[in-house]
Amino acid sequence: MLTTISSALIDVLKSWGMWSAIIATIAVIILGYILANKKVFKQEWEKVMIKIVMVVGLPALALKGFLSDADLEKVKTELVVLLVGFAFYTIMIFTSKLYFLKYEKDVQDTLAMCIALASTTFFGIPIVQAIYENSTNTANIFNIPYRVFLYSLAFIIMSKKPLTKTVKKDKNELTVEEKIESRNIRKKTLKNIFVNPILIATIIGFIIWITQLIPGINVVNYGSKYFSPLRIDLLFPPVNKILTTLQAICTPLAWLAIGMTMNKGNLREAFKDKTLWYASFLKVIVAPVIIMLLIVGVASIGHYTGSFKFNIVSLTAMVIMTAAPPANVVVAYSISYDKAPNIASNLTTLSTLLSIVTLPLWIIVITAVGALPMFTNGG
Repeated sequence: MLTTISSALIDVLKSWGMWSAIIATIAVIILGYILANKKVFKQEWEKVMIKIVMVVGLPALALKGFLSDADLEKVKTELVVLLVGFAFYTIMIFTSKLYFLKYEKDVQDTLAMCIALASTTFFGIPIVQAIYENSTNTANIFNIPYRVFLYSLAFIIMSKKPLTKTVKKDKNELTVEEKIESRNIRKKTLKNIFVNPILIATIIGFIIWITQLIPGINVVNYGSKYFSPLRIDLLFPPVNKILTTLQAICTPLAWLAIGMTMNKGNLREAFKDKTLWYASFLKVIVAPVIIMLLIVGVASIGHYTGSFKFNIVSLTAMVIMTAAPPANVVVAYSISYDKAPNIASNLTTLSTLLSIVTLPLWIIVITAVGALPMFTNGG
């Protein structure tokens, strides 16, 4: 086993493809920071870049990832990823507060949600995609439970008047204003979860992908092979080129915007705050260790029972995404509901820097863990 691990480490350390992706990530993020710091990029451009990535680039990436051939083993792996995701975020949402019991409630809520919910979509996916091109499906499946918790429980926890304040009352005891507010919170929560371009693209793509397993569905033939009529990329080939073009904008825009986000916070102030160092350590070290241990446990069950396989690509995607800085949405919640917004902003700045610094270290750790017998090399 030690020979296998050492061999895997040597291979990854010698892999220019891997390190080129990591160096490119760091270089473009630093470029974004410098251009924003020197006022070449206006700070308000950050929101525009993020919007383009979230509404156009990432949905295209999500859909394109599922426009590939499916087999039973791949489907089983992605379903396991989904279950691990729900288990992980359940653990994190309900236990993260334990790390901050000595702080006042507003700070507790903000720090706990920042630790539990990383910027998996905006920060994580472009980096993972640069390292492993075939990681898109796992990344988007892992993001389904993330989005459910981000827009439901995290929203309720971060709101000034959590839903629990009203649901504990009998319906007859609620005032008209409380009933309207309760209804609006539910509507907003459901809208945020389901009316989301990335999630919609993920669900559509997953349906197209998984239905290829239906016997007899591959009835269309353009001369090379039979395929499902839902495979729009094969049915109308320009779709593939359109999605490829749109997904290409994700990585450079996301990395530049991340650099601009770092410039927005007060890095000097963040460096002096012990609480932020403590929270950043939990975010970029402890949280990834938790997901890694969870994956190792689940992968061991699959390996020794022979029921499913877990590959190193999925392991890498999930750990790197978890090691990302806090989700932008959580920071937006803290600002909107006045829950320690300065702490959230500075934590994002410091943890973004630490996420970039620790990225190569995590790649080495993941490579060593991925060499264990419960993981396969396939993507």
